[in-house]
Amino acid sequence: MGRQVSEGGRWLLLPPLALLLIGLIGPLVAVLAAGIAADGPVGMLTEPFSSELFLDAAVRTLWLSLLVSVFTVVIGTVYAVALAAAPRWLAGVLFGVLFLTFWVSLLVRTFGWVLTLQPAGALDVVVGGDGLGLYQTTPGLVPAMVHIMLPYLVLPVYADLRALDATQLRAARSLGGGEWLTLRSVVLPAIRPGVLAGAVIVFVLSLGFYVTPAFLGGPGGQVVSIVIGAQFGRLQNLGGAAAMGVLLLVATLGLYLLADRFLGIGRAWSAAVERE
Repeated sequence: MGRQVSEGGRWLLLPPLALLLIGLIGPLVAVLAAGIAADGPVGMLTEPFSSELFLDAAVRTLWLSLLVSVFTVVIGTVYAVALAAAPRWLAGVLFGVLFLTFWVSLLVRTFGWVLTLQPAGALDVVVGGDGLGLYQTTPGLVPAMVHIMLPYLVLPVYADLRALDATQLRAARSLGGGEWLTLRSVVLPAIRPGVLAGAVIVFVLSLGFYVTPAFLGGPGGQVVSIVIGAQFGRLQNLGGAAAMGVLLLVATLGLYLLADRFLGIGRAWSAAVERE
């Protein structure tokens, strides 16, 4: 009976395996085939490094992803602590605001930032002048991307805070520890795994961000995803686009696997989901 159930259960694997084949493996094989057909196996690996435009975009993408990660860590950690410390009704409001980031379409949120930062937009109304000149600039991308990435940092940090033993906080206070000492010696070490997990996820996702840079970034501040899109669409350079896309994919997966190996990113996210 147990063997029959086990064999029957194997059929349940077919839909996700088919989805994996059609949605990921198939397109990836097609991209690899296009790159190899255009430049050969070796040329596909070396071709992106011969493009000055790609190298400039790669440096800009790394710098932008690092900035977004740093600001998201700072703001997200404060937000998570506020969620844990707030009264129930206020925590519900803060959770609602946070989850709107997931529920509202990415395109809609990006258009909201366009309306905020563009000339004669909402920021102009508030501060006057030219709205600080952030529209279609790399610095203007940072607040929009931080807003979109915030939940990926808040949720694992909040899960660590939920797992924190309240007796540790009471013991720290009973031993004469003030608020700042308790925060530094008890709270921050407890949330370090969540902060690291969230920071890596934010950094990796920022490397391949397309929609927001496409609408808010300027022509002189292109990131890697925009360069790949231009190669594929406007220039019809399928080989170059495939080579750049494969390089970005390998770099992104490599960073994630290294972080998961040494920092336990997958375990931190699994714990966050289980605690919620």
